[in-house]
Amino acid sequence: MKSKHLIVGLLLFAGIGASAHDFSATVNGQCLYFDITSKTQKTAAVTYNGSITDKKVPNLEGIIEIPSKIKYNNVVYEVSAIGQKAFANDKQLKGIIIPSGVKSIGDFAFEGCDSLASIVFPGNPVTLGQGVFFRCSEITDVTIGSDWKSINLTMFRWSHKLSAVNIPAKIEKIQGVKKLKSLSSISVDPNNSRFMSDSGMLYSKDGSTLYACPRAYTGKVIIKEGTSKIQAGALMDCVDITYIDFPSSLQAVSFRETSRMKGLETIIMRSESPVYTGYLNGEGKFFFKLCNAKTSIIVLSSSKDKYITSLASETGEYSDNASNDIPYMVDITEIPTKKNFKGVKNFNKY
Repeated sequence: MKSKHLIVGLLLFAGIGASAHDFSATVNGQCLYFDITSKTQKTAAVTYNGSITDKKVPNLEGIIEIPSKIKYNNVVYEVSAIGQKAFANDKQLKGIIIPSGVKSIGDFAFEGCDSLASIVFPGNPVTLGQGVFFRCSEITDVTIGSDWKSINLTMFRWSHKLSAVNIPAKIEKIQGVKKLKSLSSISVDPNNSRFMSDSGMLYSKDGSTLYACPRAYTGKVIIKEGTSKIQAGALMDCVDITYIDFPSSLQAVSFRETSRMKGLETIIMRSESPVYTGYLNGEGKFFFKLCNAKTSIIVLSSSKDKYITSLASETGEYSDNASNDIPYMVDITEIPTKKNFKGVKNFNKY
């Protein structure tokens, strides 16, 4: 039994140090490594040189366009994947163009590529592993596949330069918008059936719901007329906002949306009737949780008394809705008073 265990151990040890690549090829003057993933289907994956345990010597620089097909021993293989750690720690890699036909990208494929700025994905959907762009801090430009149905932007959360993204026409699901600290603008293909953008913010196609304001959005936020709902968290972590203009069509927004905006100076409430932003013991109230006690709330003069009458006035656990789901503690010092309100005949100068 001992000898069998010893043999198994030696085989495992040998496997750890085994070479990942089956062959290499020079592409536009640079050496790429490939692993044959299926001889019968003639597919190959881009991989790393040597063993995964070796200390990798970076050998790539500039912009790399991966070929869709590669020839080896007179056999043409389709490049269908990028393997785990395939480009890890290639410090001089500045751009990657991934061809159509690539269906998966392995775990930590571009880990530590801290000069990587540009990524062009293939049109076809791609399955992404964990930490594909781990510690890729310089990503500034991303082209999402035209046939993708969903996108999780969380994969780019290590970048501190990705300030804008464009959502293609076929995207039906978007995740991770709020994971991007430097994102200041979202645009959407006008042919998209689920989403639209306005002033760099993400809305439902019909404009009735504001889904997300990018975290690095600064200055004035003017929410488009026709918007009836602000999705929870859509504005909350946009800490550099100084001005919010809510439309007359607004019906639902949480008091918590302004809770982190230390520089917030002005809130415009165009609705003639107060919108209940929080509930205490099932009773609807109007207020916003404020960091800046001097924030002005501008309403129509004819509606000012209505707003003040509905204003929350005590410390308590307030919920976002009448069903009292997940209450949040609010201190009286965080609630505006009637001194914060200013009545105007119209909003023309705002």
